[in-house]
Amino acid sequence: MSKKVSRIVGGIMLAVAVVFVAVALGHPEMSFPWSNTVTYSLYAVYLVAAIVLLIAPFKNK
Repeated sequence: MSKKVSRIVGGIMLAVAVVFVAVALGHPEMSFPWSNTVTYSLYAVYLVAAIVLLIAPFKNK
């Protein structure tokens, strides 16, 4: 994956996360059908993937 594509995908992922948090704060009655442990694990994986995509282009080969 090129540096530019990696930054774009990482930026889109972070933008989607911000929108998701805004919707979640506005609608606390919504929830997922599984436990909070699963939800937090999915959040962590998503956040790590976004961070890796944003940081990876700055690493030297």
